[in-house]
This record gives sequence, C-alpha cells and structure tokens, in this order.
Amino acid sequence: MALASSVVPSLPVPGEALAAPISSGVGASGQVPPVSRPLSSTTAQTYSLHKAQNLGQFRITFYWLVEEESYHGKKNCPLYTSDGKLVGKFTSQFVRDFQTESCALLSDGRVISYLKKANRCQVVDMPIGANGYTLTELRSVAVDPTVIPIGARLYIKDAADIPLGDSMMHDGLFEAHDVGSAIKGNRIDVYLGLKSNMDLFRSTALCRTGDVDVYLLQ
Repeated sequence: MALASSVVPSLPVPGEALAAPISSGVGASGQVPPVSRPLSSTTAQTYSLHKAQNLGQFRITFYWLVEEESYHGKKNCPLYTSDGKLVGKFTSQFVRDFQTESCALLSDGRVISYLKKANRCQVVDMPIGANGYTLTELRSVAVDPTVIPIGARLYIKDAADIPLGDSMMHDGLFEAHDVGSAIKGNRIDVYLGLKSNMDLFRSTALCRTGDVDVYLLQ
C-alpha cells in the first residue's frame, strides 16, 4: 500500500540547531544540537519541511540506560567483551535488563552496549545503536528498518512542546538510530537515556493514546 505524502505545517524549532547534523555515525563528526528549544521563545523560527511523508500511526514505547547502582543482590553473573575480557560480575536481574535494553551505566561510570549476536558487551563512551550511530537521549529511536530507514529524521507532533524542565521543551524531532528484535511494523522505541526521563512523557499522548502520527522528513 502506498504511503500518503502531505504537507506538514511549519514547525517551531531553532533553525541554527537544525543546521548542524543531529547525530554522528561512524566516521562522521559534528555538534549534536539540543533536543529542546526555549519554552518562552519570542522569536520562533521555523524549519521549512517542504514535503513530509505521513507514515501513519505508530505505537510509541520507551527504552533506557540500565543503571547498575539500582540493583542489589549477589553479583555472580559475568559479562565479557568480544575479545574475552571480563567487564565484571553483576546481579542476574541487571544482566537480563541490560540484554533487553541493550545499554547500561555501571557503578564505576563506564557505559556498556550489548552485542546481541555475540552475547558480549562493549565498553563505549556513549551507547551504540544500529550502523554505528551513537544514541542521544530523547532524540534517538529504534525502528523496524523495513518500515523506516536507519538514519531517517522523523517528526512526532505529539512530542512537540513536551516540557523538559529548565524552561525548555521538546521540538518533536527524532532520528532512527537503532533497531530491536521486538520493534516490528508500526512501532517506535524512544531512547530515554536515564529511566527517570520517563516521567516527562507519562501524562502525554505518547503514553496516553497508544498510537500517534509520525512523519518522515524529506
């Protein structure tokens, strides 16, 4: 079935931030612009969308950075890097959640990403998604690549203007940086960073209505 193409109203977002790449993949560089814009901006700038493709309605779910310090109990489950080096021993629940969410923050400050095919982990500066993309909290999303191409820039109107604190609000823009075995069809998994960021979305349409409109930006 062909997807409809429609003109989306101008979106109030900071033009300067969007002039730079939102993310960087393997071998790419560039400053990551903010996820948010001033809540009380008096000179709203708009990003010219030209034509955006309406992909239809998607179910929104969330995933996050698993924090080791939140787990207690006997640490008897080892995790290894791809070259066989011991990263440490952890509680069984932490390991299960890490394998589900794919990234974790260890008590010593290290960040690890899960290498599912090898059942190993990798110590990284920032969590790694698909095709070498690094994950940015509240910006990166996991998608079904047969529905949304990896690297695509998306707009979710129901996420725009969500207060983020410090007089800032979300601009509604996301990027497809990750995949997941459970992410099939019209489903998008938003990377939260810390799980506590879930509180930002609890009373919004992203959690309340189940399905929201998603646009592929051209």
